[in-house]
Amino acid sequence: MIKTITTSWDDGHPLDFRLAELLEKYNLKGTFYVPKNNPQNKVMNENDLNLLGKRFEIGGHTLNHVNLKNIDLKFLKPEIEGSYHWIKDVTGKNPSSFCPPFGAYNNSVIEVIKQAGFSKIRSTQLLSINPPNPVAHTTIQMYSHTSFTYTKHLLKRARINGLMFWLSKGTTSNLLKLADIYLEQVEQIGGNFHLWGHSWEIEKYNLWLKLEELLKHLSNRNGYQYIENKDL
Repeated sequence: MIKTITTSWDDGHPLDFRLAELLEKYNLKGTFYVPKNNPQNKVMNENDLNLLGKRFEIGGHTLNHVNLKNIDLKFLKPEIEGSYHWIKDVTGKNPSSFCPPFGAYNNSVIEVIKQAGFSKIRSTQLLSINPPNPVAHTTIQMYSHTSFTYTKHLLKRARINGLMFWLSKGTTSNLLKLADIYLEQVEQIGGNFHLWGHSWEIEKYNLWLKLEELLKHLSNRNGYQYIENKDL
């Protein structure tokens, strides 16, 4: 039975270096999904991206942080292939993992991601410990969602089994309690616990202390493999 823990962080904000320091403090691994440009937020410069890439996996997140379901097909390939080649040029490494911005994808997007050279795809679906098939979902976002939001999230994606499991556990929205619920499930049946978030969002909502508490809670667990997203 394989038990893994991974983390991932989107948008490439300069505060990702604060995240990196916390991950290293607690011996955790992670993947940073970085766009070249982001109209919504600051993005680290290429020199900093190269430095971060020496410590952690860098994944694709398009060139311009666009919703891939909302753009014309003629722009889809350049956004994804361009992301692959840009990361390779900056870090000197062939990227393996890709996360569609806003968690927006369909079968056409998945096919272009694979054709571009990426071998792993990560979504923003929550409350999952399942292995990728073909997209890797996540367990917890580092954000204070309400119980109502989790219910709506699972219903929207028709994940009835996931909803019934979460309801059976009391519908808590406390991040530490949620972590324990899904870690217990991993202990019983195996799987992957996946924490993700945005450093700019953690800063905006003053979640750094909660994040460090959660990272400490996840660290140094016997029997777990700590992996980057490319190793899912």
